[in-house]
Amino acid sequence: MVYEASFSGILRILFWIFAIAFLIRLVANMALPHVIRKAEEKMRDNARRNQDNARPSRPEGHVTVDSGKHDRKDEKGGDYVDYVEIKE
Repeated sequence: MVYEASFSGILRILFWIFAIAFLIRLVANMALPHVIRKAEEKMRDNARRNQDNARPSRPEGHVTVDSGKHDRKDEKGGDYVDYVEIKE
């Protein structure tokens, strides 16, 4: 079965394509600001929570020094880095 394209059929298809594109843009323009606003509020709440959790529980000005000593016996005072000095 062979179909022939008519001018009115092409116009009808173009009309529906433009109508659907227009409706999608209309819905997007109405919905996107709401979605963006909700995402922004959620990010602010998360940042506020993270900031509250990051605050130290000790009083301000209290300093604790951790020596960072290791119990390894094969350590000889640092990492050895092999290098060759190049003179110009």
